[in-house]
Amino acid sequence: MREIVNRRKFIAALGAAGAASFAGCAGSGGETPSNEETPGSDDDSTGTDGEQPGGESPFTRGELVEDFEDFENANWGMIRGDATSDSNEVYAGSQSLSLENKNGEVAGIYKAFPEGLDLTKHDLSLAVKLDKPAAGYVAAEIIAPARSDMLTSRRYIPQELNGWVRIDFGYTERRGEPIMRGVQELRLMVLSDEGTAIQARIDDLRRIPKPEKGKVIFQFDDNHISQYETAFDILKKEDMPGSVGVIPDSVGYTDKLTDGHMREMRDAGWDMMAHPQSSEPLPAYPADKQREMIQSAKRYLELKGFPDGARHFVAPYNRVSNETLDIVSEFHETGFLQGACPNNAVAPSSMHTISRVNGEDVEGVQQILNIAEDTGQMVVIAYHDIGDGDDYETTTDQFESIVNHVAGQDIDVVTPTQFLDGE
Repeated sequence: MREIVNRRKFIAALGAAGAASFAGCAGSGGETPSNEETPGSDDDSTGTDGEQPGGESPFTRGELVEDFEDFENANWGMIRGDATSDSNEVYAGSQSLSLENKNGEVAGIYKAFPEGLDLTKHDLSLAVKLDKPAAGYVAAEIIAPARSDMLTSRRYIPQELNGWVRIDFGYTERRGEPIMRGVQELRLMVLSDEGTAIQARIDDLRRIPKPEKGKVIFQFDDNHISQYETAFDILKKEDMPGSVGVIPDSVGYTDKLTDGHMREMRDAGWDMMAHPQSSEPLPAYPADKQREMIQSAKRYLELKGFPDGARHFVAPYNRVSNETLDIVSEFHETGFLQGACPNNAVAPSSMHTISRVNGEDVEGVQQILNIAEDTGQMVVIAYHDIGDGDDYETTTDQFESIVNHVAGQDIDVVTPTQFLDGE
């Protein structure tokens, strides 16, 4: 067994890009994801059993790296905690791998690839089921070829999403100059606070194809008027589109977008996306009530002349359950929530849990954008109210600095619809 050296420094390093990777979104305001209740192409296919949560088809994309069917003989080592095969909770095949640590902090495994694992044209995708902590991070370290040259990924899982979900390992931190054709070691981990028990399952690790060029999506929640008066003008100068999560009942109210604003933005190439109004996260409601709210928000956009944007869903409070995802998939082609990392830029592993990062942390977002440009990943940047003064979450200068940074990159800015349609 091998333990992490100086675990506190290790966890602190993983958190460098994650501290500002969150911006919650309520139906009418912002919240930070927490464990508390919130108020108010290669195609080396290997089949999987059954459907994915969220109505996804069985995941057969890419090339299988590890199915955990023979973990004991597959040359994986322990980082910390315990790992055992589990035939009761399975994503694909006959068993998954259970990771546990009753003392918390880290539970994980590692594997060496002496001949090199080539990730120059691929991202890693993993199926995860997180029981403890109720909400937390799944992390990966890609060591290429040594710890002085490595990429780190952290993906946040919200508390109600406690069934199986597929995640992309979008890179959030870089050290040195990783050589992606020669990955020598891979580390997979679940993280928690000290003393917070970890119990999670992982399965079906795959390499999925990615493009050479990365993508950026700008998203703005809750249809604030500043998104028209400030963000729209700034992006228009750079010929960049954006997308707005629209709360139907708030349109036209004080400090909110009007129908006219939304039509003008639509005509300039923006998406008006469905963002249901709710006083609590959707999983707090019965399935029939969730369906009513999700369907109503989509229907509003269709009736108002925004059919393209109606294809997309933004989760209130950034929280969904597997039941919520099943309903979302009935009405929408994509769904977005805070995951704190980038995504595969061809097609995310789960189209209804596409990860966003918080735009408020300028330095953190720029770091993630730089890595995404070099590794061909997609960054979805989320904002709320933009302007100058205490009432705004993001200043005009902070937003402009991100837009200017993207303008200087070799990276495509797209809307969710353009991404889906391959434009």
